[in-house]
Amino acid sequence: MNISIHYYSGAGNTKHIAKKLEQAFKRDAHIVHSVKISKESNARGVDADFDMLGIGFPIYFREAPELVSELLKSLDSQKKPIFFFTTKGMYSGNALRNLMEVAKERNFQNIGFIEFFMPGTDFLILFAKKNSLMEHSLKRIHSRQIDQKIDHFVASITKNSSVKMPPKKWYTFLDDRIVKYFEDKYDNHHRAYIGQFYSDPETCTQCMRCVNGCPQHNIVLNGQIRFGLDCDVCFNCVHNCPTESIQIGEITQENARYKKVELY
Repeated sequence: MNISIHYYSGAGNTKHIAKKLEQAFKRDAHIVHSVKISKESNARGVDADFDMLGIGFPIYFREAPELVSELLKSLDSQKKPIFFFTTKGMYSGNALRNLMEVAKERNFQNIGFIEFFMPGTDFLILFAKKNSLMEHSLKRIHSRQIDQKIDHFVASITKNSSVKMPPKKWYTFLDDRIVKYFEDKYDNHHRAYIGQFYSDPETCTQCMRCVNGCPQHNIVLNGQIRFGLDCDVCFNCVHNCPTESIQIGEITQENARYKKVELY
């Protein structure tokens, strides 16, 4: 079977799961092609000869990244099977269900989904001080027995049986309205951070990790590192800067980073 996996990853957690899925499929003698989702990869689209499509993404601020939604909405599968995998902190809303509904609208056959708890890298960079109890607690949030869960998942979805949508999260009916109220009142939606990213030229080594890792190609080196406004707020640049030169206004200067997948 020819399996195409497209995954979006900021700090690296979803990439970690995507590679484990790829290895599990290959052990079962499937052909696997993995692509990190970016503006460039979306422009290329998905190879038409796939037999099964996998979409992986982290859940940021109760939503899937925009590039993931854009990719899915650009496809018409003619009933080909699709599966989803997500990484999330403690609060995921209905992001997975919403994307599975889009997949159904685009004529895909939903055959499975799997979710993994991982440190919430968005909450970590915005609210957790370095070496704080919150930092240590957030970094210890992760699913156990990941390899076994992936092997079981791969065995189940290769049967190509349709699955039901995950139910709507019980807390979202009221909670989404409360969150929206505070976002509107205090202008605290995550897109409010766009335009506040900068790199300190005193400590920046111009290693280009932020430029090369940005899925939206929103970062350029023009004398110094500069940020545009076409931003997914994935925090790839902040978490992967080796000198912690990249900041979001004054919000992140004393806050923790998440530089690697830990505890697996």
